[in-house]
Amino acid sequence: MNRPRHIRNPIHSAIKNRKITLFILAIVLLLGAYNYSILPRQESPEINAPVSMVTVVYPGASPEDVDALVTSKVGEELSELQGFDYLNSYSRNSVSVSIVRLRYGTDTEKAWRELRYKMDDLEDSLPKECEGIEINTDLVETAGMMISMSGDNYTLEELSAYAEQLKNNLSKIDGVSRFEIAGDREKCISVEIDFRLMNQTGLSLSEISNMIASQNVEIPSGFVEENGVRINVDTSGTFNSIEEIKDVIVGISPENGTALRLSDIADIHFDDVESQVIIRQGKTNAVLLTGYFKKDENVVSIGNTVETEIEAFRKNLPEDIQFENVHYQPSTVEKSVRTFAMNLLQAILFVVAVVFIGMGMRNAIIVSTAIPASIIATFSLMRLLQINIHQISIAALIVSLGMLVDNAIVISDSIQVMIDRGEDRMKACVEGTRSVAIPVLTSTLTTIAAYMPFLFLNSIAGEYIISLPKIVMISLSASYAVALFVTPSMAYIFFKPSISRIRTSKTANAFKRALFYGLEKKTTVIISISIALVAAVFMTFQLGLQFFPYADTDIIYLNIKSHGSGNMDRTEKLTYEVSSLLDEEPLVVSYTSSIGQGLPKFYNTIVNKAPSQDFAQMLLHLDLENLGRSKEFKDIPHFVSHLQRKMDAAISSGKVDVNMLEQAEPVGAPVTLRLTGSDSALLRNSAENVKAMLT
Repeated sequence: MNRPRHIRNPIHSAIKNRKITLFILAIVLLLGAYNYSILPRQESPEINAPVSMVTVVYPGASPEDVDALVTSKVGEELSELQGFDYLNSYSRNSVSVSIVRLRYGTDTEKAWRELRYKMDDLEDSLPKECEGIEINTDLVETAGMMISMSGDNYTLEELSAYAEQLKNNLSKIDGVSRFEIAGDREKCISVEIDFRLMNQTGLSLSEISNMIASQNVEIPSGFVEENGVRINVDTSGTFNSIEEIKDVIVGISPENGTALRLSDIADIHFDDVESQVIIRQGKTNAVLLTGYFKKDENVVSIGNTVETEIEAFRKNLPEDIQFENVHYQPSTVEKSVRTFAMNLLQAILFVVAVVFIGMGMRNAIIVSTAIPASIIATFSLMRLLQINIHQISIAALIVSLGMLVDNAIVISDSIQVMIDRGEDRMKACVEGTRSVAIPVLTSTLTTIAAYMPFLFLNSIAGEYIISLPKIVMISLSASYAVALFVTPSMAYIFFKPSISRIRTSKTANAFKRALFYGLEKKTTVIISISIALVAAVFMTFQLGLQFFPYADTDIIYLNIKSHGSGNMDRTEKLTYEVSSLLDEEPLVVSYTSSIGQGLPKFYNTIVNKAPSQDFAQMLLHLDLENLGRSKEFKDIPHFVSHLQRKMDAAISSGKVDVNMLEQAEPVGAPVTLRLTGSDSALLRNSAENVKAMLT
């Protein structure tokens, strides 16, 4: 004898064994909560950008010599890399910078190995004065925190000493990759030779240099062996004090045999190394501690440990040494997670309020459980798929919130309708769910299909946002499972016949009147919809187009370039002028400057800046609360435009670009034309011709 169909239905089994169903739900929620607690929290997704930067320092060389003797040779080698796409090269005073980009999908590990081999072979053909070739293949690595230390009553040497102690303490924290110090002063021994006295000795500058170098070496002198014991012997020739350098003998008088020492023809003293980076907090000299986190770590918990260590360290420092968080990723991530939690709570409250209008409080509470249940279940699958909590995954979860309750609403309403008809509660829950299961599944799959194209974006942008479609699909699938098995089980326990259903209420009557009007006035409705559609299409063309939005943050930054190359003093003076202009802006809370080089990479889309004495970069923090109340500026872009106009009008000794943080790589000009070829002179002429044609 055949058993009734609903008995064999899995929905019937879930309801009949509802205690087991709810127990499984509890296990899923506990597991999801646990995975949420251990999921790594980061600011941005980890991506593998096929971009590398090659830097060669050629001390004292002009940009023309750097281009001819270094940059052109480096470019020839880079253009032969497997998967080569294009190359951006810059020849500046004493430095060559080449940024090579590979085609997306290239085996970067193999390409970077090839790059290193080529650069090793190239070193012998570069001028011998060049320093070693520096290769950076991780241009997406971003500083997790930047902390400035400043004090008006302390020298940079004293601040650097304190920073070094703090660096050693912070580097021991689990999850920290490394800490670096910028702005500290390295010392060198400067030998200033009096050329008049040197010429009297008959010696050349290179001969004196070789004499100093030959006496500053450590020479292995063999070993002593006795009774089977061997002891290595070294002859130490390295200098231990500045006095030893002064006593270097550079000549002997043929008349009386008097020794001519280096101090007789030169002034030897300690000096600062040239071309160092200058860090300022406001207008005060400072040093900058930059920390990097290991991959797939919870930066929020690491940040709490760092804060504890810094507070303990500050107790042993003078009170007038100032610490400032120039960039602090843990607080940004914590704020994003807190915002998502608040959005989740708000979504549940709104669902309860809306569903309450049509279905009553009991039904609203049951339906709203689909949101946290689906979200928490999603965290377990995120852990399984190695999707961390960051700004893209949080955005995906927020996008999902509005769709998670749809399935539960449809199924619960279907069940309630059958209960109100007087059907048996078990039959109402089973048949009410089964009757809409396929339409609900179709609706869910339709929404999932809309996000599937994001999975096939073959670009860095696709890699960056890949977690968005994955999370939306996971959460919608979880919501369907919850609606199909959990909602009917809870409905069996809590649902009762309705006293006032939406179909008999005033709200329902209003909907009925609108429906009957639409059916009677079909032509009017169709014309109205057509007009609305045309208007919507027209308004779409009035919208601005942007691939990625600007970052929602209180940070903007300035790129400063002084006129004339190789003049650090001029760049420093220009930065001071910019600082004075910023002091006039009440919305600017604080600013940090790096002169001679860009700040450490503080945002994932910021392009690394190579050292250059004519370049400086400033990071500004804005007062968003006062900006929101400001009558002069309606938003950050408006303030940025104001600041750019102010800089253009006041600065004549250089160029200042005011920028907002972008979610995609800054492209500079909205339209860029790239001319390629082997003849530099022809390229320059062609570029000028194209420029004239376009302007």
